[in-house]
Amino acid sequence: MILNFVGLFNQSPGTGEISDETPRARSIEELGHTVRRIPRDEWREYVIENLPSGKYPNIPDDLTCDFNLFAKWHQFFDGSFIRQLKGMTGGAPTFLWVWDYMQDGVIPAWHLSQVQASDLYLGNDVRNPAYMGMKNCYYFPFDVADENLDTWLNLKPDYINQVAFFGSCIDQGDRKEWLQTIDKVFPVKIYASNYKDWQKLGLYASPAVYGNVFNKLVSQTKINLGFSVYPSCWGYWSNRTGKTLLAGGFLLQQYAPGMEQVFGNCIKYFSSPEEAIEKIKYYLEHDQEREAVRGKGHILGRKKFSSKQRVKELMILAERYLKDNRKELWQL
Repeated sequence: MILNFVGLFNQSPGTGEISDETPRARSIEELGHTVRRIPRDEWREYVIENLPSGKYPNIPDDLTCDFNLFAKWHQFFDGSFIRQLKGMTGGAPTFLWVWDYMQDGVIPAWHLSQVQASDLYLGNDVRNPAYMGMKNCYYFPFDVADENLDTWLNLKPDYINQVAFFGSCIDQGDRKEWLQTIDKVFPVKIYASNYKDWQKLGLYASPAVYGNVFNKLVSQTKINLGFSVYPSCWGYWSNRTGKTLLAGGFLLQQYAPGMEQVFGNCIKYFSSPEEAIEKIKYYLEHDQEREAVRGKGHILGRKKFSSKQRVKELMILAERYLKDNRKELWQL
């Protein structure tokens, strides 16, 4: 198949992290399909300025394809960016693939407009009541990682952290309050892009790490704590879950409904800071049990949480969508 993929295909601004779209596009091509990478900033200006595509070298004159794939971007401020590409491709199905929880108080109008313009909204927050009544929301999470990065699972553990958390200091969810409580009993090393905000709370924090550096530090941490921005929506959790498992880390994750069906006993869960403290104590004292869980988690990560695996599922979904006219199949 041929698809137009609108997204970010270089390092994320300000962080140096390789964009999520990059390994996804590569994995699609490895399956034998053709991916036209359309940079999101070029497509935005192309639509707004309505100028000939020659001004934008990464936008081909012929956009004919089997389907279009959009990655979420708040600078696509309404559905026109999706509608125009769909119109220029003869009505080819257009999927919006989002990996964040999109409600902080209310769902942004720009996001709802994009959802309404797409044929399928592929996300892991679709059980949110805000989407009730919409007929194009399909559960398809983005909680995967680049399987080409290194892992150190089979080496003799060289632990430099007892307990760590890799994530930003934000007001959403429980991480700020709960980590401060946990830290009073078991000091937590934090890696975050806004690490100074964690330091203001009295926590030990360093700049964020990415790629192979992230993977190695995860594997060198006995207990990796996990939080999501909203742990009450069925099927939604941070994509750091998959990243931690692929890196070969032991994950102690704040529970969200649906996790038991996906992760089973390959990770461990907590639902309060007190329970987290209890489990940290137990797994720091029981090395063999912790290492067994870590090994099972890595196997699950390689099986279910790689870009390659999720892209295989995406292409099956796209093929079935093109072949089956019963649109009610894709509703919540």
